Amino acid sequence: MTTFGDMVYAMGGVPLLPGIPFGRASRPIFVAPGTGAGGSDGNNGKRPNQALATLAKAVSLATADHNDTVYMLASSNTAANTTDALTTSLLWNKDGVHLIGVNAGQALSPRSRIGVAATATAASVAPLVTWSANGCYVKNIQIISELADAAAIGGMLVSGNRNHFVNCHIASCATTTQDVATQYSLKVTGSENLFEDCTIGIDTIARGAGGATYEMQLASGATRNIFRNCLILSYAGAAGMGFLDVPATGIDRFALFENCIFANAIQSAATTMTEALHVAAGTSPSGLILLRNCTLVGATDWESNTESGRVYIDGAAPTNNTSGLAVVVEAT
Repeated sequence: MTTFGDMVYAMGGVPLLPGIPFGRASRPIFVAPGTGAGGSDGNNGKRPNQALATLAKAVSLATADHNDTVYMLASSNTAANTTDALTTSLLWNKDGVHLIGVNAGQALSPRSRIGVAATATAASVAPLVTWSANGCYVKNIQIISELADAAAIGGMLVSGNRNHFVNCHIASCATTTQDVATQYSLKVTGSENLFEDCTIGIDTIARGAGGATYEMQLASGATRNIFRNCLILSYAGAAGMGFLDVPATGIDRFALFENCIFANAIQSAATTMTEALHVAAGTSPSGLILLRNCTLVGATDWESNTESGRVYIDGAAPTNNTSGLAVVVEAT
């Protein structure tokens, strides 16, 4: 560990403020959640050996718009030792307060986890996380709702604007009891958010038998949200399951999916979806869904029930056995 004069730490070569503006008033806040991890909300959170136990306490100590950064320390590979198990929804409601998971940085199930306590009631964790703050940077965090209750709806609701989520895994319906029509892993109602290298959804629990349900929803006129290099996962238990739901006035201007993979686990007994995207015909304002260089597996078509006229896609049609083969450059 290296300690600088301003009490900012570098642990094991992990940069503490990757990509984050660092101003004079900024300060780090450390959280070590889970059984035996050593964190306590009676600590001051200023150093790793004085880490807090919960993210809720960290948010309460942070100052909005100062670029304070909360570091969620992974303590082991086990869920019990690395999870902030919530009994009430986490409300991240302070602008410009960032959240970084200090862990291996893998794409699936990073060990800086936000989960549900077994003692929670469903109404208190629906959704598990509400991100209403603006201008936050979030990296290497897993959010997973896994409470065996049909009323435990939603992994994360993003109602804030201009946030940047990187390498986060956001999921809900980790129990069969949660398979209900209104379930979602991620719902976005805010605008101009960027999701980059994120995993959204899970492919461990069959979903959709409880009615038409979706991994994601864009709603309430969400504007100019971008999903780049994301993996959207599902294990459909019925053909009516889909990756994305967009109501008639769910978005304005556009939502862009760039270099994203939509994967339904059909080689692992999942049911083929009738369509990947459920996009209602628009009423003004309605917005566009833009698919650039995206891959779809496990659905009959992007849209097949009713063509909305709002989904635009580019990319060459794949050809069996020849897609991806390089060719010699020749003069024309």
